[in-house]
Amino acid sequence: MKTRIILALLCLLTACSSVPVTRYYRLPDVPLPPTLAGSVDRPVVLLDIKLADFLSAGGIAYQQGEVGLTLAQQNLWAERVQEGVKRVLVARMQQYQPNQLWLGSAPDARISTLTIELSQFNGRDDGKALLGGRWTLRNAEQKLLMQSPFYLEVAQQGAGYDALVLALSEGLDRLSQNISKDF
Repeated sequence: MKTRIILALLCLLTACSSVPVTRYYRLPDVPLPPTLAGSVDRPVVLLDIKLADFLSAGGIAYQQGEVGLTLAQQNLWAERVQEGVKRVLVARMQQYQPNQLWLGSAPDARISTLTIELSQFNGRDDGKALLGGRWTLRNAEQKLLMQSPFYLEVAQQGAGYDALVLALSEGLDRLSQNISKDF
């Protein structure tokens, strides 16, 4: 009888120690540059982000092999990916294109819109972060001005989800630089 109680307690302790810990990640903040004098007259651009369905699930996506894709169950985004990407890209575009006023939302949608469609925003089993998709720029009348596909690979500096999130953030910085060159 005493042995059964001890075994039951050991089983209970073992079960408690194996509970997986959920970790949450957020893309790092990017400081916004100081506002330019006379900024009222700058052209305004609304930044719109669209994601592939699997990227909105909450888990950090990780590609395995050529076609396998895993969404982490215990390593989750702390904010909606769409909002985090928009927050970072608005700040980066403001850095690289300071003559424009970049907004993440606007009460009046009759302004130019840069839409970024992400079909890839994930890690890969070879230690690289992938960003892929296309961007389009439309004027206030929604006439297409420019568009371009993009695909970026950024090497992770270390292993794990921390390194992956930092590599994805670096990829957003590179994407912002590339888009800015086309303006």
